[in-house]
Amino acid sequence: MNFRQLALREEIQGAIETIGYEKPSEIQGKTIPLLLEGKDIIGQSQTGTGKTAAFMLWILEKVMESDSSLPKALIMCPTRELAMQVANEGRKFAQNLKGINIVSVYGGEAIDKQIKELKNGKDIIVGTPGRIMDHIRRRTLRLNECGLLVLDEADEMLNMGFHDDIVEIISHLPEQRQTALFSATMPKPILNLTKTIQKDPELVKIKKDSLTVSAIKQVCYEVFQSDKLRLLVQLLQIYKPKSAMVFCNTKKQVDDLVNELNSVNVAAMGLHGDMRQEMRTSIMKRFKEKKTTILVATDVAARGIDVDNIDIVFNFDIPQELEYYVHRIGRTGRAGKKGVAVTFYNPKQHRALKDIERIAKCVIEKQPLPTKDDLHSLVYDQLLATIMQWKYVSTNTNEVLESLYEAGYTDIDVTKALVNKFIAENSYKALDAPLKTTAKEKKKNVEKFVKVVVGIGKKHDVNAAHLISAIAQCSSVSGKEIGKIKIEERTSIVEIPASKEREVIASLSKTKVRGKDVFVTATKR
Repeated sequence: MNFRQLALREEIQGAIETIGYEKPSEIQGKTIPLLLEGKDIIGQSQTGTGKTAAFMLWILEKVMESDSSLPKALIMCPTRELAMQVANEGRKFAQNLKGINIVSVYGGEAIDKQIKELKNGKDIIVGTPGRIMDHIRRRTLRLNECGLLVLDEADEMLNMGFHDDIVEIISHLPEQRQTALFSATMPKPILNLTKTIQKDPELVKIKKDSLTVSAIKQVCYEVFQSDKLRLLVQLLQIYKPKSAMVFCNTKKQVDDLVNELNSVNVAAMGLHGDMRQEMRTSIMKRFKEKKTTILVATDVAARGIDVDNIDIVFNFDIPQELEYYVHRIGRTGRAGKKGVAVTFYNPKQHRALKDIERIAKCVIEKQPLPTKDDLHSLVYDQLLATIMQWKYVSTNTNEVLESLYEAGYTDIDVTKALVNKFIAENSYKALDAPLKTTAKEKKKNVEKFVKVVVGIGKKHDVNAAHLISAIAQCSSVSGKEIGKIKIEERTSIVEIPASKEREVIASLSKTKVRGKDVFVTATKR
């Protein structure tokens, strides 16, 4: 199939050819005909498969058939970056269509500017749920004639707690509408949502084996949590990437890792949802322009990142949602180039690694930690490169050497001193591989739990998932490390590892749960 076989008007076909697209991707070829027929669809596919074009081409075709001055289509995205990317893609496809206005609305930008843009005309709205709700409340956005709806990355929007906002926004749309929902995963909350907002939707699912890019070399290292930073630094020196992404599970881990990398003279920048929009835009611009080599990010913040030439992806943490592994590694090996995906895992995560291989239908090659000989060779290569760069003699060099000779130093003395200095500044210590523990030792080493009281409960419509998500996002405690949770009328009691008690109390006290500030304290022991 080619795009000419799709029932799209000539102006859109011309834009497709100008952009350089030749054949529809699998998700495009399967969904566009259904959407043009007027059917609701559920599309399951990962980032990078071309789903933006799938729904945008349909929307542009349908919008041209309407004369309404009110918004005709609404596209909801989980992040500002993705909303901006979708809007920009839409404008490319609409380059030959006269009078089509695409307006993006999201937090982190002055709302007055968006209000002005909305007044100037708005055929297609692309935005995040929170900011869309702001405009609805201000009555600067009316959706009563909006007959086309897209939920892009629906799983992420629900993970970020936007369920109620999504339902509220949809209540402002006409009942007679066409809805397309795209999601990388299909958990039960997504399926429940489709039942309430769609009519007899067609499911289009891209097979998992077609999502795994064969050009990506996938390897993993078993390493202690405390040794991950040193291993990352060593591998960055070994691979020497021009562009690398490092994924962490929480915002705090992103900040901590960026600080730790910079403290050992490895330049890196971080990206997560707590940063101001101007900063996030600036960081992404630097990364795309190769002014920053290493970008450390959370999964949510990485949605919408459109960079095709990333050399290597590091999973500093195994993703909490294992299907996200495919999303992460799909950032490398694009545009026909080879890529590398490296995953760090601790001794307790063997099963999670096996689950990833099963879900992604791939084999992740286990690699031994770099040995002393490997690191010696690394230092040698770096020294050789330095010699090649600085071997040419300048006038000043001769003068300094002559002074050293007069002081009684020989060429050998000078060479040894400089090599010793280089080795001292660039030496790497081989890491110890985690030892296999017996069942008896594992039982002995199980960490004790302590209980903390969180000032939110049944009265506030909170459940265990809300508390687990909040703790995992604001601290270094993963969902698997959390013990029993008891939810009472106005408070909840959560079991956490004893060693993380102070961290959880401090960080969770600064975090909103279900949109509410909470008071957190330890129980009396």
